[in-house]
Amino acid sequence: MLATQTCRLSRHSCIYTAYQRSTSLSGRSVVSQRKFRMSTMSEDRIAKRACLTPTPAEYTIQTREFTYESNSKKNPTDEDCELHAYFAWPAEPISEGRLLPGVLVGHTAIGMQEEFIYDRCRAIAKLGYAAFAFDLFGGGELLMDPVKRKIKMDYLNNDRNNLVQRVTQAYGQLTRQPEVNDDKIGGIGYCLGGKAMIDLARSGLPVRGVVSFHGILDSPQLEDNPSIKAKVLAFHGEQDPFSPKENIQAFVEEMERKGVDWQQHTYGGTLHGFTRPDKTTEQDRQAGFQ
Repeated sequence: MLATQTCRLSRHSCIYTAYQRSTSLSGRSVVSQRKFRMSTMSEDRIAKRACLTPTPAEYTIQTREFTYESNSKKNPTDEDCELHAYFAWPAEPISEGRLLPGVLVGHTAIGMQEEFIYDRCRAIAKLGYAAFAFDLFGGGELLMDPVKRKIKMDYLNNDRNNLVQRVTQAYGQLTRQPEVNDDKIGGIGYCLGGKAMIDLARSGLPVRGVVSFHGILDSPQLEDNPSIKAKVLAFHGEQDPFSPKENIQAFVEEMERKGVDWQQHTYGGTLHGFTRPDKTTEQDRQAGFQ
């Protein structure tokens, strides 16, 4: 199944044009088109479209933090390659003896220890999931220094197998948490974390689905090339300077070639980081945000 949706963001509404390819009873390929304005849809209708069940507002959110050792090749800049984790979950289902579906949360290019990432975990936990923010860098701090950040990013980007190893190790850590149903795992990620989520899908692990928000879209060469079991959803800014059009085309061709159940929603006139309400300064815009 292929669906590509394009919309232009505005303050008050968002009009989608959705194209979806399907097969008719006669065996012919059919392309259908529809438009809808998001602001006219109630939260109840959106929940029904997404097959979501409303969850109690009174959930008590619990959290814990811990570290684990990386099993990937040593980054020369790391002394011990200790990776950090932030885990959030609703207490009530656990007290009733129920295990929770788990959601990996991938961080941006400055690191895991950002309040934005912690907040996303708590918000996901309020919906009845166990949310696990994982660390791609190590070191236990945000990388605001561009020189230090480039060293860490180069380690993950120059050999994408390093990135795959770290995100699959995070998957393993999440499935070991006693609150989690390891048969129901998904993931979301922002920027670098969005790329990591799609690489998790590429690993062939039994993940239900992954979502990339302004992730860096491309088609890397990896040591292993198993089939992709997860559903893939990418939200992308049409003018994102970090994802050249040729890389996006390579991503699309890979998804089609591998027969993935995937969608890409492209927002017209939109730059990078469009989920971040704090990225509004002229300096942010010059850096490619929103």
